[in-house]
Amino acid sequence: MAIVRASHAALASGDFDGFKAVLAPNYVRHCQAMPPGFQELEGTDEFLAFIQEFKPAVPEYEDTITQMIAQGDKVAYVSTMKGIQTGPMGDLPATGREFTLVDIIIQRLEDGKVAETWVSWDNVAFLSQLGHLPPPVS
Repeated sequence: MAIVRASHAALASGDFDGFKAVLAPNYVRHCQAMPPGFQELEGTDEFLAFIQEFKPAVPEYEDTITQMIAQGDKVAYVSTMKGIQTGPMGDLPATGREFTLVDIIIQRLEDGKVAETWVSWDNVAFLSQLGHLPPPVS
């Protein structure tokens, strides 16, 4: 679990070199909430390019692990990210609005490094908070 905490802390702090150091060379990230073309990111460079595009959109954010469990070569955790979108995210313009996003993440470890990540979050709630989608009807 220490390697997962280290990878999370490095990514959250913007320490891209430290983050890359804990990823396996064959690293893959899976996330169905992303647009096509970003749902499967293969290799450390592809994933870091994505993160380096996201960071300017939300330069000041907090990302806190709230729960963590481990079994075998997998570690699952829940994190809560809070921030303000001050820059564009792809085609979505900056809104200056706050968001709170709960991520559910599973990471597979291989030889002491993170080899694979599955991420899930409520993209509709995220985009609604930012004003890119109308709020859900209750």
